[in-house]
Amino acid sequence: MSVSQEIKDKVLDNIREEDLIALSQKLIAIPSETGNEKAVSDFMVNYMREELGMEAEGIAGVPDRPNAVGTLKGVGGGPTVQYSGHLDTVGPGDLSKWKTDPYGGEVIDGKIYGRGAMDSKGGGMASTLTAIKAIQDAGVKLKGDILVVGTVDEEVGGKWGMGYLYSNNLVNPDICIYCVHSDMEIKAFFKGTLWTKWTVKGQTAHGSMPQRGVNAIVRACRLIDELERNGGVSFDPHPILGDHTVNFGWIDGGPEKRYNVVADECQFGVDMRLVIGQSTEQAINEMNDLIARQKAKDPDLEVSFEVLQPNEPAFVSEDEPVFQILINAAEQVMGEKPVIGGTIAAGDLAPIFAAGKVGVGYGPGDLERGNAHKENEFLEVDQLVNATKVYALTMLDTCGVAEE
Repeated sequence: MSVSQEIKDKVLDNIREEDLIALSQKLIAIPSETGNEKAVSDFMVNYMREELGMEAEGIAGVPDRPNAVGTLKGVGGGPTVQYSGHLDTVGPGDLSKWKTDPYGGEVIDGKIYGRGAMDSKGGGMASTLTAIKAIQDAGVKLKGDILVVGTVDEEVGGKWGMGYLYSNNLVNPDICIYCVHSDMEIKAFFKGTLWTKWTVKGQTAHGSMPQRGVNAIVRACRLIDELERNGGVSFDPHPILGDHTVNFGWIDGGPEKRYNVVADECQFGVDMRLVIGQSTEQAINEMNDLIARQKAKDPDLEVSFEVLQPNEPAFVSEDEPVFQILINAAEQVMGEKPVIGGTIAAGDLAPIFAAGKVGVGYGPGDLERGNAHKENEFLEVDQLVNATKVYALTMLDTCGVAEE
């Protein structure tokens, strides 16, 4: 849908750094650790209603944890385009290690500091809402609808966030842009995630006579060693996503934790990140084969695993119209074509892909450089401004303009 450069320039002129900083600060000032998102969600809903005149509501899958969902209605004749970010954050961590108030949103040397500044209140939510306001202030009417979704629960898998909204058909966009910290790359390749909880059984005995028991911790360690070899399952490295990975996030040798008892149960958690060419079904089958090989060595082995968070690896074809629209918008704002990259997981795009929708990730900030989940999280203000401009241009070009 062709939009004149005159209209685009008029919209871009309405995107002001001070407005973005002020809205980001208001969002950062509201603590919203996972499970405690209601206050910031309520703020989002009220802002969309009162400041932008949008239809907006909180939609909760569990009490007091509403997702903020708003719609800027177009005049008709265009698609519904979703822009989303998440409202929940991790905790602030060790306050003594922060050089600013983690909820202050202080700007120092071109960076805005605070928990959620990058992940993803500034670059996810403030930028999207400011882009909408710039379009409204320019007097531009869109044909299609803009759907804004601020989710809860993303930091722990998104069951009650995007997963809940899509599994219950509560939102139904045509196109999805995930406003995620991509360092201004277009994220089009996504690792799959497969979390498994393993339980290994043994036989208890007195710790001074371990030969009379079967130590479940020792058995678990043997399995962990096997799983660690080549990531536990076969794969071919992907040119963008790289290697499959396996991480052991936790291990528990039983509730008593006594030195003089042979542990009769051990559990541990595994986080696998799958690359394109793999599947969760293949990984599960190969882990079952691994167990069979271990049982051949130890016929009395008792082990099972529970599958959690099975999300397939995914990619978005460059033939998708939204892809070229986003490339063109980023090139106009940044002066060069954006990098097409991959990322560690689909995040809130996973249920969107599962629903058969098209989505890409794009936004300001970098997980490592910006101290995600660490003290002194920050977002560069120049990236925040540029991402907002890119979002505004994609809104114009995806939805179309009713009158020029």
